[in-house]
Amino acid sequence: MLIIKDISNLQLYLTAYENRKYSIGFVPTMGALHKGHGELIKKSKNDNHKTIVSIFVNEKQFNSKEDFNSYPRNKGLDYDFCSDNDVDLIFEPSAEEIYNKDETILKNTNFNNILCDKYRKGHFDGVITVLNKLFSIVNCNKVYFGEKDFQQLKIIEKFIKEKYKFLEIVSVPTKRNEEGIAYSSRNEKLSKKQIQDFVSFHQQTVNFLKSLEKSFDIETANQRAKDFIMEQNIEKLDYFEFRNNDDLTTNGRVSDSRLFYAIYKGNVRLIDNLKV
Repeated sequence: MLIIKDISNLQLYLTAYENRKYSIGFVPTMGALHKGHGELIKKSKNDNHKTIVSIFVNEKQFNSKEDFNSYPRNKGLDYDFCSDNDVDLIFEPSAEEIYNKDETILKNTNFNNILCDKYRKGHFDGVITVLNKLFSIVNCNKVYFGEKDFQQLKIIEKFIKEKYKFLEIVSVPTKRNEEGIAYSSRNEKLSKKQIQDFVSFHQQTVNFLKSLEKSFDIETANQRAKDFIMEQNIEKLDYFEFRNNDDLTTNGRVSDSRLFYAIYKGNVRLIDNLKV
């Protein structure tokens, strides 16, 4: 496994494989790798000759300096994780390598003003800005994202369709532990008690979903969701709502939707979505 930190050496590597007409799979990450990332890597390994994982904590998608500074980082463990998963190359650039001093921040106009975009202003601007840079550097055939960040997935799908038509985006179902919790880097910041509370909340949410009539329209389901969430012991809530799988509107039947939520345990913001 190679670890490359500068663009020039990465491009030398990629040029060599371009001449062999190898398929390159790319998994962009912010590190603190877990089994969810492992599923993306596994899918890329299955689809391509070579798999590249980038590790870059992108400050431009954080809403506060404090959140950026406290984001989990475990460089040595990430290297071991990639090695254990047979990654071919880690691209780990510095911020100076990725961004110019007068970098233009792209403006996201897709699936905006709802869900996470409503509560984390500028977050997805930072996401598409860094991906725009990475896609221009890593000349790959396919790029892999998980369904846990479903709104992000939809935004990136649109962005790629508009700007990188040669690039294929591959979505991978959310990887969950035995208790149903989605693997997430932020879970590492939870105490044992917070994890227990989160598991209980998640399981009650699953039971709530099972109790819903599938013939409900999404608006009716959202009324039921409001009643349910008011009965829960939630410290802080951004949203808990159903939206259509395809366009993230509140139109259609609940059977064609997902339940999206963003809740807090202490200072840790936890998001998930569950397909009905």
